[in-house]
Amino acid sequence: MFHQILQRLKKSYQNYLEVNYLPCTVFCRDPLVLVTFEQELFENSQAFLDCFSKSRAKKIHLFLQFGWEHETPENSEPLARDLKDLLAQCSRLTITLLANSENEVRVLSGLGIHTVLCNHNAFVDENRYPILRLPKQYDAVYIARITPFKRHYLASQIKSLHLIGHPAWKAIEKTYTEEVIHQQLKHAVWSSHVDVNKIPAEIAKARCGLCLSKAEGAMFASIEYLLCGIPIVNTQSLGGRDVMFPDFAVKTVPDTPEAVAETVQEFVEHAPEPEKIRAAALEKMKAHREVFRRLLNEAMKPKSFPDSRPFPHKLILRCTKTPLQLLRYGLRKPKR
Repeated sequence: MFHQILQRLKKSYQNYLEVNYLPCTVFCRDPLVLVTFEQELFENSQAFLDCFSKSRAKKIHLFLQFGWEHETPENSEPLARDLKDLLAQCSRLTITLLANSENEVRVLSGLGIHTVLCNHNAFVDENRYPILRLPKQYDAVYIARITPFKRHYLASQIKSLHLIGHPAWKAIEKTYTEEVIHQQLKHAVWSSHVDVNKIPAEIAKARCGLCLSKAEGAMFASIEYLLCGIPIVNTQSLGGRDVMFPDFAVKTVPDTPEAVAETVQEFVEHAPEPEKIRAAALEKMKAHREVFRRLLNEAMKPKSFPDSRPFPHKLILRCTKTPLQLLRYGLRKPKR
């Protein structure tokens, strides 16, 4: 009963946020400096423009993260066109793209949009993903939504496997879920939902993590594996997840179940020290955080984002903001 009440309250609060606040994080009000994901920007483009037009700030600087790769023409060229249309509607607006890969920087800069390499995995709060010394129960863990682009079939020959991912909601994905869970990987343990606070423990029970998609974004789960101190079996992918990969802790293999299983077994037999994996990942994250802090301070002049202030987890994007976070970082939708 209490759990049901809590869930209703949570849903009601989330609905309140969706109705009243834009999906972004504000770092400064004047000048107006904010960050969001490209999908959320275009799903709410008119609301953002209305907010910008009513803002008293002389300058507006929008930083944009990517939830999906923008290296290919089918994704990069429409984005560039849409951003130029947006810029044409607000003379005070400057946009900087925070690319997840060097190739995205090259492609999008070539299309005339200011772009810097600043991978979104850098902003995962490492304190939420500690190294835990727990008995190993699985050879591999794959944290991924049960959807076709995650290519679960590549894990079909792994003998001891834990899948963590909620079933998809689209019709085609429901069929895929049935195929993956009840046919291709019926030998695996499947957890459709794991509380976010328990994810580190589930990662710690595995000897390595899997990254098997051919294209997506930078894949938050990949940095979670590394922070928790387990190595990764990876396939070639567009989207930038490899930017944070320490060479010694990640093995990239051909797109076959055999290659994936063989490499998992290699990590089962010998894996790098967890502390070395975590430290190497943190070193890479630190460099990208410093890039963003410099960009923020330039955009916020004469104000600044203090070196002593850590960035909030995932920049509070695609996360539920607390009431206190709303006061500091929230941006209300303009009333019509």
